[in-house]
Amino acid sequence: MICNFRISSIALPALAVAALVVPAAAAEDMFANLYANTLVYTFADKTVSKVFAAKDGTWTATSTDPKHPTNSGKWAVLDGWLCSTSAAAPKSKPWCRKAQAHKVGDSWTETGPDKSVAHITLVAGR
Repeated sequence: MICNFRISSIALPALAVAALVVPAAAAEDMFANLYANTLVYTFADKTVSKVFAAKDGTWTATSTDPKHPTNSGKWAVLDGWLCSTSAAAPKSKPWCRKAQAHKVGDSWTETGPDKSVAHITLVAGR
């Protein structure tokens, strides 16, 4: 969910540009599993960020990075792409990547625009 993936160790995303809108005709919300659960990002330097996505297209995060302990932003899906912005980098372009649904317990890896790699796990609860 973020334009500069590593800008604050919590720029995810799981996530939107305010001008982007999820089509109303979408039959099913592919991100429904995110709203009551937590995306846990672990970076190579052992920094851990917890990202909380909301159905309204916003996200918030906390991090073990003392320079950037919190962050927030917006996310949206457009034509199969998940795009997100970060309040920490308001002038940056949105970060967009292929939208993929995940269920609790899933783990995967993402490489951010700054080439930092995060191991992500969707865990139950907030």
